[in-house]
Amino acid sequence: MQIFTKDSSITLYDTHFCETYHNVNDGALQESLHKHILPALKLKSHQDKLKILDICFGLGFNAFSVLYYAQIQNPQTQITIHSPEINTKLLLQLSKHPYPNELKCAHSALESLLKNHHYQYKNFEIYLHLGDAREILKNFVESNYQFDIVFQDPFSPNKNRNLWTYEYFKTLYALTKKDALITTYSHNSCMLYSAFLAGFYPFKLKQKRVRDSVLLTKNAHYPMLTLENILSIQPIDMLHKIRVNTHLRGFYDAE
Repeated sequence: MQIFTKDSSITLYDTHFCETYHNVNDGALQESLHKHILPALKLKSHQDKLKILDICFGLGFNAFSVLYYAQIQNPQTQITIHSPEINTKLLLQLSKHPYPNELKCAHSALESLLKNHHYQYKNFEIYLHLGDAREILKNFVESNYQFDIVFQDPFSPNKNRNLWTYEYFKTLYALTKKDALITTYSHNSCMLYSAFLAGFYPFKLKQKRVRDSVLLTKNAHYPMLTLENILSIQPIDMLHKIRVNTHLRGFYDAE
């Protein structure tokens, strides 16, 4: 079912998880740009090569928004995106999805991804991996593959718990470089606890255009910065959260 969002871009409703792919009040395109692409690529603008893990592909807004933004701000950066997706039926439907003008590459990219599981435009590449994200990530670990950025954007912890557990974040820890960034829309306390126990430090990104989002890093002293459309990056006091939320204990166990 198609749903119009605040910025006039269109998202879909998933009947299995009973959740939309994007926050309707933020807007599908604006959510991708301001919660994931803008902060990650701005903070990594000094790198000429970026490897990105996009969890999960969904409608492709994150992957296609990277191409849109990078062509404007980081045209020389070599960017490779790996994105798992379990819903093959969804992918077949996307050829008719009304993407916003900013994502004009979407339909040609989808044609290539469906046929070859790969799309390339200049120095930008997407690799589509079909199947369970957890199994796909295990293969990356075995290959010693390392990412600079992770878009942690599956369905919410309450709907798709398997992609927010302590075991899952331990896998992400093994897959990310020392200075890696993980962006996510979720403020769920149990999720933050799982990520914290796995070795990540959470920061709140106070946003102007969309609801506040979260950044996870391996550095407890990440610099407090002000970015375009972001008021500030502030550390989240996890020790305080643990003291006042005793129910967090035990959540991090895998299934």
